[in-house]
Amino acid sequence: MPTLKHEITIENSCSLIRKSKDVFAPIKEAITNSFDAITQRQKIENKKFQPAITLSLYFKNNNNELIKDMTYTLDFVSVEDNGIGFTKENINRFKKLAENTKGLNNKGTGKIQIFHQFNKITINSFFIENNKLNQLEFFCKKNGNYKETLTVTELTETENSNKIKTIVKLEEFNGNKKESEFFVKYLQNIDDFKRDVLKHFLLRLRLGTSNDNLTFTIKVFLNNKEQNEFIFNQKNIVEPDKKLKIEINAEQYNNINNIAKWTAIEPKHEISIQRFKLSDKELAENGIYLCSKNIVVSPFKFPAIKKNTIFEGFRYFTCISGDIFDDPQNLSQSADDFTFPSKEKVEETLKNTLPLFQEDPAYVFWEEIENKINKGLVEIFSDVGNLHEKRYKDIIKQAKKYGISPEIAELANIALNDTDDEVTKKLFAAQAKKLANQSIEIQKSYEELKSEIAHLNPADPDYSKYRKNLNEIVNKLLSLIPQQNKEELARYIIRREMVVELLKQILKNKLDIQKDWEKQKQNNEKITRDKEGIIHDLIFKRRNKGIPNDLWILNEEFVHFDGCSDLRLEEIEVNGKKLLKDKTNIDKALQDVGITKNSYVKKRPDIFLFPEEGKCILIEFKAPDVDLVLHCDQIQRYARLIANFSRIKFNQFFGFLIGENIDVVSLPGRYRKIPCGNSRVCPNEPINSIDESEAVIANLYQEIIPLSEIAQRAEIRNKSFAEKLGITEDNKDILITL
Repeated sequence: MPTLKHEITIENSCSLIRKSKDVFAPIKEAITNSFDAITQRQKIENKKFQPAITLSLYFKNNNNELIKDMTYTLDFVSVEDNGIGFTKENINRFKKLAENTKGLNNKGTGKIQIFHQFNKITINSFFIENNKLNQLEFFCKKNGNYKETLTVTELTETENSNKIKTIVKLEEFNGNKKESEFFVKYLQNIDDFKRDVLKHFLLRLRLGTSNDNLTFTIKVFLNNKEQNEFIFNQKNIVEPDKKLKIEINAEQYNNINNIAKWTAIEPKHEISIQRFKLSDKELAENGIYLCSKNIVVSPFKFPAIKKNTIFEGFRYFTCISGDIFDDPQNLSQSADDFTFPSKEKVEETLKNTLPLFQEDPAYVFWEEIENKINKGLVEIFSDVGNLHEKRYKDIIKQAKKYGISPEIAELANIALNDTDDEVTKKLFAAQAKKLANQSIEIQKSYEELKSEIAHLNPADPDYSKYRKNLNEIVNKLLSLIPQQNKEELARYIIRREMVVELLKQILKNKLDIQKDWEKQKQNNEKITRDKEGIIHDLIFKRRNKGIPNDLWILNEEFVHFDGCSDLRLEEIEVNGKKLLKDKTNIDKALQDVGITKNSYVKKRPDIFLFPEEGKCILIEFKAPDVDLVLHCDQIQRYARLIANFSRIKFNQFFGFLIGENIDVVSLPGRYRKIPCGNSRVCPNEPINSIDESEAVIANLYQEIIPLSEIAQRAEIRNKSFAEKLGITEDNKDILITL
């Protein structure tokens, strides 16, 4: 029976296989193939030969008389080596996608990374096959066009050996502006070229130059004229200054009687950590990298070693390699990351899929790899004298960011290999422990001082005496509160002041973004001015749940309530359960309460809060120039929808319609002006059921509040707090930086 064969084009492959984040990826792929070709030739030939690779970048200038400054672009890349060449087997492999039969742990998709930046690959290869010298001329384009010519000649063995070489050209560069600038910098400074080659190939170059006397040449051409050249060889490729071997356990899962158990199995996988010490001129930044086939793939995070730190004139380049990293099954398709599984996720999958007593294949988990490498790096860098001092300064800086004192940071027991997240957790854990002990002592003292209150007499004829005694007790209590807490409270009040000031600036159209909108308007440009959104995001970021938020600006209690911002009713959850009843037809529900579908998409309430059982707060913002009177019924309609279709019974709604412009003349009579200020209140508006009875099932209390009034109220509250804390314009900056 005939079988159906599916074909995929190179262009299709470029869509399926993600473009590497590494701009150097196409060159890395071509060079890796050269190293592999040399390895293949070394395995076949008994006698030694001196391996050589030449990487050449050809640039051209874009000479345009209308442009004063000369601009340059990458013309093509040439990679020449004297490896085994493109034999029949190798060229057939090249034509196939994801072919990994080379025997060198190749993933087989690397050439797609070349086509992500170049439209054409040209190959000219001289190689020995069947005791004859073969010359293959081949080109392949991204659109699928290709041509292949093979010439076979009779030559002596000596001549054959000298003739072996392959030149691969990456042509018709199609990279973006950023990628073009990345390569053009090599034309201006070959040192940048050298550093990037070392960054990707240092470990492989070290092995090649030490063991096989490899020479690796880089050249830069402009308009086919050589501009610069540098040769990497035994003399200038340093040996690692420190090495360490570590072992990684593979683990096997067994599920017997529904009891999960992981067992370490033999043999263990060996990982090599090699550290190179280079001058800061040779190495642009410190780096720790996971390598596959001794070529850099992805960085490894080790917070103690910062990228830009210089250690007494040197930087460190650390390579981590081993058989588990060479296995293509552990590499991503774009070959710029590894795909080791997480133990937790694998265990969850196996629990649901493995029959009892069945043994699962062994896994090497990322958690095990990461943990062992971190311990190894701590040992590798144990000789760097000022590393601990630099790390300490970073930790103190991070502690200050969260208002944690250096004294507490020193108690946190932070290791060199702890990530920023782990450092933060340890800092807060140490702070919690310290505060717990302090709180116990404070509570004891508080109880003692509280007993003194019984001796006070507010009706004492000598009122000043009563006030004096009360203040003495307060001051004693205040002295027990840690200074750190006082400073944190001061920063909190100052931050609130900044939020109020920001709201005032928005109302006056003084933000830079608002000025930009005005300029665009004057230039007759098409713009979308999100006047409402900028206020909304200031108080409670859209598409968010919970805290942090700045709802205190409306009411101090609001920040503590469960709630969400700018979510559809179908997305809202209360206490972990969906707000709306199951199978609610939202379109029908909207229609029943008089809300159009378009209005629901664009103008649903901005904020939902659920303070306690049976109560719901709805907050709606409008741009300062919008007449709030036109939207008086919006919150009422949504309150009715929720009251009728929610799985939770709500009997009281609180609505806040917030903007700036209120046309008092057109305002419905049910709204009354509050005694102080310009807000309007409708204290009792019935919410009816959607059925024939139209019974009252809930009540809506609604306020219409100008934004300027909200800012004024918040400013007064804040000022009162600031005065009590002794915050002045003179000491404000000091408190912020403490």
